[in-house]
Amino acid sequence: MQYLRKPQRGMSITSWIMAIAIVLFFVLLGVRMVPSYLEFHSMSKVLESIKDEPKYRQAPPKQLRKIFNRRIDINGIYDFEQKNLKIDRSKGQTSMILDYEVRKPVAGNVEVVMSFHKEVDWK
Repeated sequence: MQYLRKPQRGMSITSWIMAIAIVLFFVLLGVRMVPSYLEFHSMSKVLESIKDEPKYRQAPPKQLRKIFNRRIDINGIYDFEQKNLKIDRSKGQTSMILDYEVRKPVAGNVEVVMSFHKEVDWK
């Protein structure tokens, strides 16, 4: 006697629920992470624009910080902590270093941690 096999028909309801849960998890991650990356990209462009302007080559660190703050305010970044921007004037060159970490809650006690670093040097 020959056994008849059912043809495979597709995913079961449990498989669909699992697949949808995984997709929703990654969408949630994207929703939480993308704004932080956009802010970092905006701040990186501000650093580059300050570097490219010759009138700021000899500006004191206090003035560079003020210019940076004004420009990120224009870009809608209001919760930036000043300790994350370091301005170093040693070895005959100026360095503006943006180094910080962002923690965003995902669900419950699960967080995503993003580290950002951008350094701009000029003489």
